[in-house]
Amino acid sequence: MTVKQFFKSTAFKCIAVLLCVLLVSGILLSIAWGFLEVTDEERFNRKIGAVYGGETVTATEQDLSDKNTNVSGATIQKLWYIEEKEDYLVQAASRGYGGDITCWIAVEMQGSTVTGIGKVLRYAVADAAELVGNIGSDVYDLFGEEYTDGKIFTYGDKTSDEYIGTGASYSLTAICNCVNGAVEFVKAYASGAEIVSYEYSELIDLKQTEWTVNGEEIEYKIITSASSDPDRFTFTIKVDGTKKITAYNIDVNGSTGSYASQMAQAAKDLTGKTLADVQGYLNNAGGVLNTGATKSNERCYNAAAFALANYDTIINAAKEGN
Repeated sequence: MTVKQFFKSTAFKCIAVLLCVLLVSGILLSIAWGFLEVTDEERFNRKIGAVYGGETVTATEQDLSDKNTNVSGATIQKLWYIEEKEDYLVQAASRGYGGDITCWIAVEMQGSTVTGIGKVLRYAVADAAELVGNIGSDVYDLFGEEYTDGKIFTYGDKTSDEYIGTGASYSLTAICNCVNGAVEFVKAYASGAEIVSYEYSELIDLKQTEWTVNGEEIEYKIITSASSDPDRFTFTIKVDGTKKITAYNIDVNGSTGSYASQMAQAAKDLTGKTLADVQGYLNNAGGVLNTGATKSNERCYNAAAFALANYDTIINAAKEGN
């Protein structure tokens, strides 16, 4: 068959028709994709609609660049003012068992006063977060139903009267941290107050932790945050003007079961350590922390890091009379 005969053949005509169909289909699909594509703004508005029961609201993001956003075991990532409701929507994150859990919390206002909690919505979950799907909508609803001024939510703490058994205590504690942090942050933001920032506070219960300043020495009574495993630790730690630990004692060991015997000996006495020493251990994930009681060891080093890293902040506040 010659080239001329091929172009006149039925086979060529079929190929030409198919190519035209493919070309037209591709153009139509491209046009349809342009119409059907969901933009980031549309996704955002749909998510906000889920918080406010499908209502259309105007969310104006607030500038947090000069604010301390670490509060009550959570990090405040974003804040929006909802014009129609005259309240705030907070995006907060806190560490669960294996990664961060991010929530949206609608904080209801009357003027500059927090009056309640609206919807609490799980916004994002790290891949390794612990069994977060075990926490049903009825638990999220409790935040709004049980909120009173000054209330601290402890649904994930096995030692609390409010404990809710979900099989996901770490995740539930992280969600509680997000809600507690959102309320505390909005209270300060709306009133123009500032929240003092404390380093290494993520695993520390700042509501129960106390310290006393004696000249250039700080004596801490540090209580770790609630979790299902280990339980709360309580430490007495002293730091002097050389920024070294001069006394270190585990008053209450929260390591459960056989884990207490697997704790690193070094973690049980950090006397003489500096912040650089402690940070070296915390950054060495495969080292002294990994003894079979990793989380217990981590809380020991984290408590020491908290005491050392915040020395200047606390001393300076004491000198200023705060």
